[in-house]
Amino acid sequence: MAEVGPSRPPGPCLPAHQHCRDTRRAPKPPEDLMNTAMLRAVRVAPDGTYRPLTVPRDGEARRAALSAAVGGAPEYARYGRFGRGAVCAVVHETGRGDGLPSNWLATGFVARVRGGPLPYCLYGPVVLLGYDPHTRQLADLGDEDRATVEQLAVRRSAPGAPHPPQGGPTTADERTVPRPSLRPRKT
Repeated sequence: MAEVGPSRPPGPCLPAHQHCRDTRRAPKPPEDLMNTAMLRAVRVAPDGTYRPLTVPRDGEARRAALSAAVGGAPEYARYGRFGRGAVCAVVHETGRGDGLPSNWLATGFVARVRGGPLPYCLYGPVVLLGYDPHTRQLADLGDEDRATVEQLAVRRSAPGAPHPPQGGPTTADERTVPRPSLRPRKT
């Protein structure tokens, strides 16, 4: 005689059924779950050093990670390019006012992305991320942009390379450091 078990309704079972709870296994998470939940970024310090950084893609966790990386409330500055992805520089919201040092490597990178000099300098640690202007979402910093940061850092560290001093001003007057001009010079 065949064993008669609990009656099973046709079709998929509901989780409340005992026979489903006993045999149900949790679905295996995808192997690249961490890759999709995190963004690849680069953190550039004012002394010209940089390191890769992963940042949560969404929510309060991203804000907390960026706040820790820049040392305060994060401010997002987006810089675009025609026909290609843009970048987002995350800076300390009141970095200059708080006396954070100039970040010439991040400023140079953003100037290269824009295709021209910035009329201001970025201050303090900067986190560089990708940005999609069509969806208005942060994205991974592309390999080409990461290579550009590395090239600029190597060029700046070469002996005799012309670059502004790192850190705070070496004189009482910060205006002695050459700044890009908003107006072209008359010749």
